[in-house]
Amino acid sequence: MGTMKYKISSRATILLGRESVSKVDGAIIELVKNTYDADADMCFLCFDIKNDCIYIIDNGIGMTKETIENYWMMIGTNNKQINYQSKRNRIKSGEKGIGRFALDRLGSKCEMYTYNELSPKTILWTMDWNKFEEPNKILDDINATFEYLDTPFEMNIPKDIYDNIQKINKSNDINFNISLKTGTILKISQLRDNWTEKSISKIINTMNFLLPPKNLDNDNYIICVQKSLIDNYILINNDMSDDFDYKLSVIFDGNNFHTVLLRNEFDVNKMPKDLFKEEAFKKYPLRKEDFILGKFENTYSIESLLLNSEPELINNVKKIGSFRFEYTFMKISPNKNESFYNKEISPKRKVWLKQYSGIKIYRDNFLVRPYGDPNTDSYDWLGLDARKASNPASIARLNIGNWCVRNGQSVGSLFISRINNNVILDKSSREGIIENDSYFLLKNILIKLISIFENDRMLVFRNLRKYFDEINKKEIIKKQSLSISKEILCKLNVNNEKDYNNTINDKNNIYTDYDDNNNYEKIKTLAKAVKYFEEEKQDLIDENKILRALATNGLITTSIVHDLKTIDALLVNRISNLEFCINMNDKELVQTSLNDLKRDDRFLKAWISVITEHIKKDKRTRKKQNIYEIIENILRLLFPILKQKEIDIKLYKDDNNPSKKIIISDFECIFYNLIINSIESFEKSSTEKRIITINLKTIENNIIIDYSDNGNGIDSKFENPYDIFKYGITSKIDNNGNMIGTGLGMYIVSSTLNEYHANYKLAEKVNYFSLEMIIPL
Repeated sequence: MGTMKYKISSRATILLGRESVSKVDGAIIELVKNTYDADADMCFLCFDIKNDCIYIIDNGIGMTKETIENYWMMIGTNNKQINYQSKRNRIKSGEKGIGRFALDRLGSKCEMYTYNELSPKTILWTMDWNKFEEPNKILDDINATFEYLDTPFEMNIPKDIYDNIQKINKSNDINFNISLKTGTILKISQLRDNWTEKSISKIINTMNFLLPPKNLDNDNYIICVQKSLIDNYILINNDMSDDFDYKLSVIFDGNNFHTVLLRNEFDVNKMPKDLFKEEAFKKYPLRKEDFILGKFENTYSIESLLLNSEPELINNVKKIGSFRFEYTFMKISPNKNESFYNKEISPKRKVWLKQYSGIKIYRDNFLVRPYGDPNTDSYDWLGLDARKASNPASIARLNIGNWCVRNGQSVGSLFISRINNNVILDKSSREGIIENDSYFLLKNILIKLISIFENDRMLVFRNLRKYFDEINKKEIIKKQSLSISKEILCKLNVNNEKDYNNTINDKNNIYTDYDDNNNYEKIKTLAKAVKYFEEEKQDLIDENKILRALATNGLITTSIVHDLKTIDALLVNRISNLEFCINMNDKELVQTSLNDLKRDDRFLKAWISVITEHIKKDKRTRKKQNIYEIIENILRLLFPILKQKEIDIKLYKDDNNPSKKIIISDFECIFYNLIINSIESFEKSSTEKRIITINLKTIENNIIIDYSDNGNGIDSKFENPYDIFKYGITSKIDNNGNMIGTGLGMYIVSSTLNEYHANYKLAEKVNYFSLEMIIPL
């Protein structure tokens, strides 16, 4: 039996290379990466467009004849996968062995001058890439030319470029000396693109981010660009601004996240001295000394950061491997109402952010494109703006969800490595990362890390808001203005627009204090405005109550969805099953089927009753009600659902009959959401007897409601148990660490209790949930 060999067309090979390096900026970046892999201190680019060529020069280790033959000319070599670390301990960025085809992408011909310490002389290697496109040629038919030169390596550098390199050595731009004893010169000619000053400037802008900011990278390596032979050099510099509001530095060692948060936004000298006498500002991290120091170091386990202790998730995070993340927040302009305690913002900040904002990824000290590039769809690859849009809560708005940062206010660098993060894979095109499960998990981790800064800033602003609201007595002023409004409108007998028109010229009903015509009109307008604002506010409150009720209905349905699916599966067949039992004259089976029907129908009736009753208009009207009776009615309505879930409710109450003006749907929202949480807790627990206990008592003009269940209690992933009351916070998380719960239930409970000026506290008990609610009568 004979054998046959594969043959590779020379044209197929070159097309493969051009497909892998399709863009001109990508081609240049590939060649720059090679200079870094060669342990160079410097990569120097010169666009000699006048003479139709581009120079790429480095002072790396250079190549020997053997290196050129065995590695440079070996297509698809795995040399960099095996020998992934250079002599200077750099992790080599290339690995697929196709970078040399970047030369073909840029121009038809290439001359390469290279010298290695082990070479007898400087080598000149020449390649005409057009040979690959000749018809009927296979790869073995294509040759490059090779010769040794008598001239030293540095003498082959064009004089104008050589002089510029010497200028760099004499400047203060670098803290090391650039030696030119070894290295590589690439001269690419017969260029394939029409190079203009604009396209060269675009390449330079791209190069600005190719390396991480210098203060984040300790490696001595620079990139310089010369726009033409007669121009001076430009040192590529990815500068970090010293102007910032917050900085977050994170090192993940594979098990824990070590964080350092720098708080630089607030001017302690502008803050009132009395501020730090407030209870909230006596505690870490809001004490005066905390603001002065402005540095907070913490260590988070995987479980505590992601609020998930699932072994599979923990293992997946560890597989990602160690990494470093640097994040900076810079607001573009201050809120006028907040400026008195903020540090001044530089007028240059907006311009700087326009160029440098976005979160970049660096793999082994080289940019992974296109992440963080404002000219691409991957500028906001973490989805920070979409996250902000879905939760647009103001930083200082109390009890209205968590504040989220915008991408345009963010500057960040994520540092990963081929070696430590081998589950984060590059696409074959070298543009971007393969979007596998590890990639999405990494994104979620970064968002959780950013939320460390968000939560600190939100904590400061919201406590400042509370303080200044108290100082300014805004609520008192609002109440006083409403009282004045009613008094004036009553005196003017203005209850509606018709009354207003009838009395607009009538001064007889006005207090003598308002005799002046001008003042009369102003006061009347002011009074009506206050009334209208109050009406609008009430409309918003009413709308909020409807939305709260609808959200609660949705949560109820979600919590019993398994039972509903089971009933749904039986609905179609249950009549035919009953007919079969009757025809079989099996009385016992008939009775069993009837019992099942009755149980399911009672469950469905209870669910439908809860949903329909909850949104009735009369339940959204404030009336004086017996609180105990209202709670008993709520539990009576839920009884069939709880029975189906095998949950026993124990209600205890004293002999009082406390009454209060309430909206029934508000109390339904409180108890429905508490019971939904208990149902979900029981589903996760292994307790044999599921019990919810409610104690009602009235003491000193307060109704005290103790609610508890013997489920799993508050998830241990919550370091602060009261986080369960925050908007959007949930313990329900998938295997990638993404929140799959709504985070609405306990938020609705707390916001409703706040409307009734109630106090509430969680009992510090293990293995079950307990909440005490104190509602003033």
